[in-house]
Order: sequence, then C-alpha cells, then structure tokens
Amino acid sequence: MTSTRKRDGEAGAAVAGAAGFLRDPAVIARVLEKRVLPFVDRPGRYIGGEINAALPGPRPEVRVLLSYPDLYEVGMSNHGLRILAETVRSTGFAGAERAFAFREDMAAAAAREGVPLYSLESLTPAADFDLWGFSLQAELTYTNIPAMLEAAGLAPAAASRVWPGAPLLVGGGVGAYNPEPLSRFFDLFVIGDGEEPLAEILEFYRVRRSRPGADKEGFLAELAAAVPGVYVPSLYRETRDGEGNFAGLRPLRPGVPAFVPKRVLKDLGKSRVARPPVPLVDVVHNRAVVEIMRGCARGCRFCQAGWAGRPVREKAPEAAAAEALEQTEATGCDEVSLLSLSSGDYRRIDGLLELLSPLLAERGVGISLPSLNAASISETIFRQLRRVRRSGITLAPEAGSVRMRKAINKDLAPEVLDGVVRQAKEQGWRLLKLYFMIGLPGERDEDVEAVAAVVDRLSRWGGDLNVTVSNFVPKAQTPFQWAPMNSPAELARKQALLRSRISSRRVKLKFRDPRMSFVEGLLAVGGRDAGRLLEEAYRRRCLFADWREHFDPAAWEEAAEASGLEPERFLFSPRDPDRPLPWAHIGGGVPGEVLLREYRRAEEASR
Repeated sequence: MTSTRKRDGEAGAAVAGAAGFLRDPAVIARVLEKRVLPFVDRPGRYIGGEINAALPGPRPEVRVLLSYPDLYEVGMSNHGLRILAETVRSTGFAGAERAFAFREDMAAAAAREGVPLYSLESLTPAADFDLWGFSLQAELTYTNIPAMLEAAGLAPAAASRVWPGAPLLVGGGVGAYNPEPLSRFFDLFVIGDGEEPLAEILEFYRVRRSRPGADKEGFLAELAAAVPGVYVPSLYRETRDGEGNFAGLRPLRPGVPAFVPKRVLKDLGKSRVARPPVPLVDVVHNRAVVEIMRGCARGCRFCQAGWAGRPVREKAPEAAAAEALEQTEATGCDEVSLLSLSSGDYRRIDGLLELLSPLLAERGVGISLPSLNAASISETIFRQLRRVRRSGITLAPEAGSVRMRKAINKDLAPEVLDGVVRQAKEQGWRLLKLYFMIGLPGERDEDVEAVAAVVDRLSRWGGDLNVTVSNFVPKAQTPFQWAPMNSPAELARKQALLRSRISSRRVKLKFRDPRMSFVEGLLAVGGRDAGRLLEEAYRRRCLFADWREHFDPAAWEEAAEASGLEPERFLFSPRDPDRPLPWAHIGGGVPGEVLLREYRRAEEASR
C-alpha cells in the first residue's frame, strides 16, 4: 500500500483505515482510474455519476448508505432502494448514497490496491457512513452481505463492529419477516414498510448519537423501545424446552418489546420516486417504475409478499400518472411499469390507463402490468394497452389442476384463462409469459401433468409462449409456513415429468435449479442456527448464488453439512403448529390463527 501511494506522488495524502484500506475519496478516485477500472469487466458498474444521481454537496448531519446485496445491474432495478433514498433526502438533514457488491474481478483488483467498498456518489468508503441499509429480497443473495462488509474493511459479525466508528447495519424488506438467519450480521431490522420508521430512526440517531457515554447496546435498546417496528437481534436470547427444542426468543432488557409489530404506511401517496438514477450499463429492469398498489387481497397461500404486504393500499390515479410522466421525462425510459402484486386488481386501473395511455403514447412510451391475475384482466385493459408500445402479457396461473388451485387459493377457471389468451391474440399481442409452481403442499403427479396439459393447450394461441416453472419454498408469515418442502431429488423428478409431458415445440420452458431452491428453503424458514450455514458458505466463497452460473452445489452441500442443519426436521417435514416458529416474535400483519386456519383449509382442499 505505501509503495503504491508513493509511486503516484500521494504519500501522506491518504489515511489508511480498517484493514489498511484507503479512506480519502480523491485518492480512491485516482487509484480506480489508473490501476483498477481499466482491468475489470464492465467498469460502468463502479464509477457512479449517473444522470439524476444525487451529487455530493455539503456533508449532511447523518450519512446513509443504501445497498442491494448483488451486482449493480440487479441493485439498480430494486424499486425499494429508490423509495428509501427519497425518504432519506426528504428529512432535510440526512443524505443517501448507494453501493453494490463487487464482482470477483473487481473485488480482487480493489483489494490488491487497497480500495474499499465505496459509495457511487462520492467514493466515500462504506465504513465511514453512519447507517448502512440493505434491501433483503432474495435468500440466495445473503452471503454477499458479509463479503460486502469485509470489502469495506468491517467485521461481518455485528458484535465485533465498534460503535461509534462503524456504521449501524440495518436490514429491511420481505427478508426481514424472518431475520434470524441474518441476526449475527445486522444491528437492527425494520419490519414492514420502511418509509416512516426509517425517518424516525434517522431523527433518533441525529439527536441521540452525540450523547456522552452512549454505548452501542444501550443506544440500540433505546431505539428499539422508541421506534415501533425496530428489531435488534442482540437484545434477545433463544430459549429451549426440556428436550432442547427451540422455545422462542425473549428480550434481555426492560423496555425491549417481546413482539415487534409490522409498520404500515397508510397513505401510499407519500411514497413516490420522481427522478431515479439512469443506469450506465444494462440492468435487469431498465424502465420507469410507479408503485400503484401495495398489498394483495387474493390470499394465495404461498405468497409472502401478499400476506405480509396487507392491508391493500392504492395510490390515486392522478398521483400515479404524474409520477409516471415525471419519471419518463427525467430518465428517457421507453417503458413504465405499473408496479403491484397484481395490477389488474387495482380498483381504478381502467381510469388510470385511460388517463395515462394517451399521454405516454404520444411520447412513444409503453406500459407494462407485471404479473396480472387472469381473473382481473378486463377488455378495457387490453384496449388501453394497445394504444402504446406493446410488451408481453404475463400471467401466473401457478397450478394446472383445479384441485391444486383450490389448495393454494387461486381458483382460476380454465375458461377464464383461455378467454384472456384469446383476447391477447385478438388485440395483436405476440408474446405470452406464464408462471407455474411445482412441489406445492399436497401435490400429486397428476397435478404436475395438469400443468403440462394447460401449457400444451395454450401453446396453440398463435404467438410465442414463455413458461417459467418455479419450485415451492415455504416462507415466513404465510399459511404455508408450516408446510414441508420437496427434496431436491423429488423436485428434479417432477421437473423431468413435466418436461416429458409437454409436446409443443413452441414453448420456451425455464426451470429453477432444485438445489438452489433447497438452499433458499434452509434460509427462508431457518432460525439463528441457519446463520451457521451462511458463515460456512461464505468461507467457501459461495457468492452470487442467485446467479445460476455462480451457484456451486458442491460447496453449498459442504456448507450445509458443516453447519449441522437437519433439513429433515424443519424443511422436509411439516412444522408442528403448537411449537413456536423462529420468527414468532416478528409481526407479519396477519394473526397466526388466521394463517393456521388457511393452512388447514389448504390441507382439506388437497385431500
């Protein structure tokens, strides 16, 4: 490190921080330009400076770093980070910047030159922020979190990070509904909608952090008591019954809530994005995004986002249209996604499309409605969508047989699905995307074959047909949180059965690797002991596991064996509803007795 700085005439200009990393953004910029970025793939991931990216100004009172634990092109597609960035800046005293994971080549080059993980806006080392927030959406990204911490020169374990001096690590998103596998790494989690509690946390931090003698544990205990929806895992201890079985978590200090409620943003109009950064490289979803509805009332029993996202809240059509126009003007995007779990269920969808479609059509901008429920698609939706540039129609029947659709509470009559496809053809669409799921609780081989029958029937619609088949994974805060998961071998068998039964050559079929789903399941419904799996996997460099080409089955198998987890006990077998779940202290918004009633109904329907 010293010789490197002398070679560039920068001796004494940089201050070495944790693990010997550079700390001066100006020095980091020069080292990146000369000795790092010319030698890595897609350097646009790491340079910042995008249109609409917040430029560094006067140092804010509280500095917040926002991250998605994956590459730039994935993180830049995460709408939650955009919302939270707006929330931070709206306080008037806090600033928000972004950082994403280094890919292997960048990680090696940065480590060699002493460059830490840094923010894209100002090249400030991640270790120098006050709070570092992660959006937790996919379990297979979790091992990237300790990698990002170490790339920042910080200890992965929260207990080993000294405060003040290191940022407080904050987790949020659907992954926080079972935070226990990540409890070793994070200082706190926000349960539920993040806009309001984040603003409250920032205000609490601004006022209390400078108090003389403030220690980390005491500060976090006061925060957990003062801000509803904040969960601090270090303030709770596991308890066991006489047989050594998990018996729940109990708080260690007075004033710390035994149950952490979910926060709910009542007015969705308060959550908006006006000028999102324009990516410098191709990203997963390069389009303007307007959230029109949060939550879902349909009650598909496997859907975590649907159950935990309740109650349903809608944004006014006028506000949604104004947001869409502002984003397209600020970004130049040629597509607007009207985001919700089922856009056709937005009660004023016809009015919104009638208002927005002509305005976007004259700009050559298309509209996409992700994951439409076939039962909610009206003729008006088709008529309005045909006025703008057409994207594909996406439908999620999920199951093929009537029996399984009733079991998962998605009772969609075949004639309804056929009618939607017929309308799509008549209105000139050429691409249809379908989503199905196998391995559902109570599923039989004839249910898998029924999926093939639906696909073959719809393949005759006249256009292209893309079919994605996922594997059922039980999730916290859903009726199926007690349900067993199929083993990887059983899922592979069902995939082969489905593939053998689809005769049409016009179908593009895509499956999820059962071994990836297995790891997802271990982390989705595991407790604190599942944190050992993350540690073992990270030691074996199981990074970017949500990318098929990076997933290393052998390394994950070794990690699972070394961690001592027994999937036969908690993943491949039904959970006992009389025993506490690892996330029983976390509020999902729907009482446990309601979820259990729905689970019993599913069992009855699948018999």
